[in-house]
Amino acid sequence: MNNFATTSARPRLKKAMITAIFLCSAFFLSAAFTKATAQDTTARRFKTAGGMIGFGNAFSDNTYYKIFYLAGDFSWSFTKFPKKKDFVAWYAEPQVNPVRTRRPWDLEFGVNLGIRNYVKFNENFYFYQMIGSGPHYMTARLDRQAHGFIFSDNFAIGTFTRLNKKDLFLNLQFRMRHLSNANIELPNRGINSYNFLVGISRFN
Repeated sequence: MNNFATTSARPRLKKAMITAIFLCSAFFLSAAFTKATAQDTTARRFKTAGGMIGFGNAFSDNTYYKIFYLAGDFSWSFTKFPKKKDFVAWYAEPQVNPVRTRRPWDLEFGVNLGIRNYVKFNENFYFYQMIGSGPHYMTARLDRQAHGFIFSDNFAIGTFTRLNKKDLFLNLQFRMRHLSNANIELPNRGINSYNFLVGISRFN
């Protein structure tokens, strides 16, 4: 009887943990953006806001996992009006990504948070590299990775190229990504993928 009660309580506990993590992430993300946008015009931070689409493919052994990215892309600098050609910024990427597996379609969603290092070549071209992680939820059922709550660890490089005088920039990015769940549930062999993304962002 006790074993049945414990087993039936696990899904509810897992759902509660996932809900709490996403609510906390949303709260801190909202607070950070509110603080960043509350600066007066004489002390603004470097900020970007936009979106990306892209494609990724797993290269883990015997794993069919293709990602189709639908992501937001936001960043804001550590300091006000960075004067150096290279400077550091926070970034955030909320995303909802359709996924192709052996089943027709699955889904993953979550948010990535991390640090982005910009190198400004001139007013029209920026290079960047970034590293980050964040909580996600995946519906795909794979032999090497349990479905449900996971972490998405990312390393990426990319460029921003100005498109017009209204501060719109083309964002081109290549990233390596690792999905796993810190052994919360087995199997946890992880999913590694290479990914290509393109997007549009407005600089402020």
